[in-house]
Amino acid sequence: MAALAGLALFCIVLPNGGRAQNANLTANPDSGAIPVFTDKYPQSEFCADPDQAAPCTVAPVDVPEFDASFIYRFLAYEAQRPFDRFSWQSFVAVTSSDPTGNGLARWETYPTRRDLFSEVAMPNPTCGNGLPDGALLLASHVQSSGDILVDQAGNFILYETRINPVAANYIRQNGLDHESGRLEFANAGQPVDFPMGHGPNTRVSNTGSFAKGVIKTASASDSADAVVADAAVDARKNSVMGAQLLKFAWRILPDGLSGDRYFTRAARIALDGDVTLDGKPTCLDVTVGLVGMHLVERVTSGNGDRWIWSSFEHVGTVPLAANARRPNSIITDTPFADGCLAPDPVGLQTPTDGFLFYGGRTGAGGQANQSIQADLRWDDHAPYARTASGGTVVPPDIVRCWRLFSGTAEANFVWQAKLEGTVWANYMLLGTQWIGNPGGAPFGVGEVPRFLTNSALESFIQHHSDATCLGCHVNAVTDAGQTANFTFLLDPAR
Repeated sequence: MAALAGLALFCIVLPNGGRAQNANLTANPDSGAIPVFTDKYPQSEFCADPDQAAPCTVAPVDVPEFDASFIYRFLAYEAQRPFDRFSWQSFVAVTSSDPTGNGLARWETYPTRRDLFSEVAMPNPTCGNGLPDGALLLASHVQSSGDILVDQAGNFILYETRINPVAANYIRQNGLDHESGRLEFANAGQPVDFPMGHGPNTRVSNTGSFAKGVIKTASASDSADAVVADAAVDARKNSVMGAQLLKFAWRILPDGLSGDRYFTRAARIALDGDVTLDGKPTCLDVTVGLVGMHLVERVTSGNGDRWIWSSFEHVGTVPLAANARRPNSIITDTPFADGCLAPDPVGLQTPTDGFLFYGGRTGAGGQANQSIQADLRWDDHAPYARTASGGTVVPPDIVRCWRLFSGTAEANFVWQAKLEGTVWANYMLLGTQWIGNPGGAPFGVGEVPRFLTNSALESFIQHHSDATCLGCHVNAVTDAGQTANFTFLLDPAR
């Protein structure tokens, strides 16, 4: 699908009183009405450049409204809104057309994990030969938990990691792109400290002072990486982009399924013989649709190590669990003692094409999100997921364990309306996680919201007591044993 060039053409102005969830979910219980939000969304809400009034290609670099003198333990409407705005602005900017005019989305110009780290070998490297322009080269179908997700069409979900030029340059310049360099870096006692983004109005810590962002205008003598990095911000606003890490989840589009509701790309899947049904290396040419994305960015404002974690998903992936919890319902050691339960099919609103990860095989109230306990292989034709004996795979039923925060649901409603007429209206923000307090039981490492998972990326661990993006990544170390600043990238063999 075309990226968001000329997005302003699709903008619509919402009438006052548009329907969505408001902060406290109040409504007349007798009317059955959907709660109506009354807060106003100024046009400047939709672009990091306040001079533009529509979703735009300018990436935000910070959340200057954040006040680190307060302690935040729970989601609150006014506190969360700037972070969700940051997430949507970042999502639109990174998926927009690259400013070099090459026909790619901005993130497609970013190096992959395999580009940066030679230790991460590409299976069947011959698949890279003759790769069509604009096609993705994919190879991973295993989630970070070690689990494998198969969709209801019987195909594996594929994963890919990208690193923006700011983070990639930091890794290369410090020798962190190879094992000996990471060991030398650790032995020198240098902390892993990815660059933070900031703008002219960024408040630094609790001092009341402001950071003076400096960004140079790209010139002909600059490297390609520098040009791309500079293009991601508005130089007129004196802003600096921070490190940004992205992880994608892709579905294989079956023949006959229209891809007009997905952001799609041609892709080639590189497979070694140890994962194929016939034991032979192969390359599969397919069309993939985006179903999930983590977008993680380091900023100056905030507490802790100041990463903002945004998670997006296609709207047609899964239903809510029968026992789904609200995001502030966290005062417990076991939020899902019985797991996440399948919903009652009566009254369940199912997408036209069905849920991507839920088929209703699990009876109402049964335990969903059960990982596949089988040795799986790739076939050379759809459905691609097979058992070792060649049989078809029964896909798991995946449900969403945590409800969206009402303010986030409201933001989705507003942004999706603004994006009407583009493929991006079919995506939603699951949540924006940030460090709001010093942590400690039951508040984890201080992340707000306390729990955040993505059904396409962490399908089988949503019910865990450690199902939290920042709470998990705080444990990241390099392969030299050094604290890795919230990323597992620097342990490439992991």
